[in-house]
Amino acid sequence: MKHRHFFKILHIFFFLFFLNAFCLAQEENNSFWAGLVRPAAFGRPFWADKHSTLIRAEMAIATNSPDYDWGSFNSNYRPYIFANLGVDIPIWSGSFTGGKYGLSVTLPFMIDVWHDMFERTTSPVINTAYRFGIPEPNFIYRFDTPLPVFPFFNIYNWTARLSLLKHESTHIGDELTIRRMGWDLDIIRIDVAANFFEFVFTLNDPDGQTRLNHGFKFGFLFCYNFMDGWYTILESEANPLVVSPSRFPFEFWVQYQFQSPLFSRGFQVISSAEYRLRERFKYPFSHSSDMNNSPVQDSNIHLANCFNIFMGVRYDSQKRDYFSKIGIGVRYYYGLNPHGQFRSMPNYRQIGIAVFFE
Repeated sequence: MKHRHFFKILHIFFFLFFLNAFCLAQEENNSFWAGLVRPAAFGRPFWADKHSTLIRAEMAIATNSPDYDWGSFNSNYRPYIFANLGVDIPIWSGSFTGGKYGLSVTLPFMIDVWHDMFERTTSPVINTAYRFGIPEPNFIYRFDTPLPVFPFFNIYNWTARLSLLKHESTHIGDELTIRRMGWDLDIIRIDVAANFFEFVFTLNDPDGQTRLNHGFKFGFLFCYNFMDGWYTILESEANPLVVSPSRFPFEFWVQYQFQSPLFSRGFQVISSAEYRLRERFKYPFSHSSDMNNSPVQDSNIHLANCFNIFMGVRYDSQKRDYFSKIGIGVRYYYGLNPHGQFRSMPNYRQIGIAVFFE
């Protein structure tokens, strides 16, 4: 009954939202229908967002572990392929009051794949993650004139995005599952799946502009499954004596992104960083050089600091469409292993060459 009541509230919210947008657009310039399936210039993820809806392909050196070392290389680090396929499907977007205000609605979807391509026997998929949600409203307020703060740092706008319901689901690959069964481990598979709420506030969204920009994002997540947490287990797949439930249903993150003005026929420098505070999952993990097979105590809440940094060059075709920007650079990550059931592993490092499409 509680779920029915919750979804009834969601339906009412989106009905009122679309009704309000329709009336505003009709009052502004009778262009509501022109805004259907039109992508908005604002609200795009920063390039250091670890769980974004951008398209990214990456070849990287990352921390190895017996937990996913299918070929038993027993090395501290190994090369891997990472691929992220994401999109914010545009439903509607429009501007009001001469462009001072803007609204958009998008439908988020992403798939993230971790592939052990350089293992020659079977090249197993280590982990696949999915994130999707119900339509998300995005709002932007543009200042009439830039607000100067420091030299070369002006405030142009602020935006807010509300995600009332998102779902994450992750799965280790079939080859790795079979291999872990053969290793007779206490944990074969953890079902990492949760529904969550997310709110994002942005100061200085790039807003499709090619000017010098310093942007900041502040994000907050809340897991609706706060009784079970971010994961559950089946006794046929994991020993419940070594798995403690998740106890911290929140996640916080801060991002910064710098973009230079265009130079040399459409190129610009991009520098992006993310700090994320999230829960370390409560079950054993292992490193190639240091086995840790003791249960994590249920009474402790383990939080971890995670850092993701990208520096590179982007080509901007100066079009409004999706995939009108492409970039290449170096990405470095340190913190919890961010992939699915391996989020109990701290001190995970990854550095590689990444290509982005926006």
